[in-house]
Amino acid sequence: MSREYHVFENPIELLEGMWPTPLLKLSLGKELWAKLEFYNPFSKSVKDRTAWYLFKQALKSGKEEVTEATSGNVGVSLSAFSAIFGRKFTAFIPSLSPKTFKVAMKVLGANVIQAGSSTNELLPLVKKYSAMTSALHLDQFSNPLNVKAHYETTAREIDEQLKSVGRRVERIIATAGTGGHLTGLSKYFKERYPDVEVIGVQPAKGSRIPGIKRQEGDGFLSQALVDRIMDITLEEAFEGVKKVARSSGILIGLSAGATVAAYEKIADERVTVLVFPDDMFKYVDEIAEMLDIK
Repeated sequence: MSREYHVFENPIELLEGMWPTPLLKLSLGKELWAKLEFYNPFSKSVKDRTAWYLFKQALKSGKEEVTEATSGNVGVSLSAFSAIFGRKFTAFIPSLSPKTFKVAMKVLGANVIQAGSSTNELLPLVKKYSAMTSALHLDQFSNPLNVKAHYETTAREIDEQLKSVGRRVERIIATAGTGGHLTGLSKYFKERYPDVEVIGVQPAKGSRIPGIKRQEGDGFLSQALVDRIMDITLEEAFEGVKKVARSSGILIGLSAGATVAAYEKIADERVTVLVFPDDMFKYVDEIAEMLDIK
């Protein structure tokens, strides 16, 4: 393997060898930086990190089948790891998940069961399936490895990348889905820089943004050291997508657009990092509808 030239002898070397993912300075603010998590190779999202930590647990367990409820990206990552290591993976995904995810998982060989309107509705089904089949339920929503993955990788990378250009993080803005990467980031940075501001982003009431959800006070965010949670509408998130596209040429996903929208409500000169979980291409149907493209 030659990391310098990005030559890798197997897929896991590719995953870890491409870390750190890029940190890009944006022109939308004086000290605004974006962590481009769609450079992860399997799901093209931040969820490769979570899924890899969870899947390593599955490898240690010796189980031949794993199962999980997922809105999309974790499912694609777990499908990829299952293909690499010869395991069976059964994914439970909501009926409203973008078609891209279902197609990708099936191409990778996963068994995909689509039902319900949210991952919360699917969790009882996954637990029942796990009990009936002895498949290992990885449980991204409560497994502490989800937080650990981002504490040990995502957060450390951001810290070291900013130090390399003579900066120190003063604010982190990240979305809340399972809450894993937001919690991991908050713990890492609050331990080292108590004055850092950590802002979570969730969909506004009555709004749906793929990949993130409104928080109900339980799960990982009950452990997080978050200063505040900001509500963002789908329309505001889409405006964030367009602003990044039309200033940097980069096509980000709607959850990433939500972090841009949150920043614009408080824009100042503090060194701020936005976590861009994934890119636009999984959400083309939703975005086409918003652009009124037939």
